[in-house]
Order: sequence, then C-alpha cells, then structure tokens
Amino acid sequence: MNILIVEDDFLYRDTLVRMVQEWGHAVIATETGLAALEAAAAVQFDLVLMDVFLPDTTAMDLIPRLRSFRPDANVITLTGQSSRELELRLRETGITYYMAKPVQPSELKSILDHMCR
Repeated sequence: MNILIVEDDFLYRDTLVRMVQEWGHAVIATETGLAALEAAAAVQFDLVLMDVFLPDTTAMDLIPRLRSFRPDANVITLTGQSSRELELRLRETGITYYMAKPVQPSELKSILDHMCR
C-alpha cells in the first residue's frame, strides 16, 4: 500500500515511517499540509496517516483538499489532543479511523493489515 504520512513532529514521523516501511508499505512523509498537497499532486496514495493539528492547517481543512486528488483514499487521523467532540468533527470528513497518540504499533499494524485485505 502507498501511504502518505503527514506529521509535524520529526521524531514521531520518523518512527511512523520506519514502522510502516518495515511492514512492507511504501511511504511518503511530509510535515505540513502544504507539503502533503504537493506530494498528493505528484504521487498516488492509498492511505493518509495524518496528525490532526499541523503547523499550517488542521485535518478538518486538509482532508477535503487531499480527497480532490484521491477521493477513495482511506484516512487515519492521529491526535494527542483527543476528545469526543474532535472525533465527531473528524468523522464528518469521512475518516476511516481515529487514533489517539501515542499510537500502539500493534493496533496500527492490525488496521493496516485489515485495509490491505
């Protein structure tokens, strides 16, 4: 699966990239919404794994723009500021999964494995 990871925290992004690549997926990683849009315009992706709060935008604003490149792509959002209200707002954008940080590797791997079937 081709996965676009959008995460502004370098260490967390690097950890996600290494894990997801070890599980056999191709990864493109960016740290801002603008960079994610540029990557989406250049490369096809099957899944977006993204932080909710980025330096230049939020997932609520970015998801519809990313969907213009790939309407059927799955989206998994990650946040360290989890709340029921936030989850409901994100679900309105059509996300596939909502995950609170820190993400458990086994849970993420299980989700990705399921999505590959």
